Amino acid sequence: MARFLAISPKSQCWLFHFALVLNVFGMALTDMWLPMVVGAIVTLYLAIDSLVRLRYVIPMKKEIRDLHHELEAIRQKINDV
Repeated sequence: MARFLAISPKSQCWLFHFALVLNVFGMALTDMWLPMVVGAIVTLYLAIDSLVRLRYVIPMKKEIRDLHHELEAIRQKINDV
């Protein structure tokens, strides 16, 4: 899921949502429907993907990392006894 490493996940989310809004405006203002629809579908996917990553995946990875640290600490206590 870490495709775009040069920009933060929060900035990615804002960028993809802004691109989606621009695509929707482009569909409303131009006659280039097919490219705009394809662009809107792609940016919708990217916007949803970045939002899910920002709200669920990144906090879940942090929680799993914390649980691994707790598990290692408990294993050390058990081995010491």
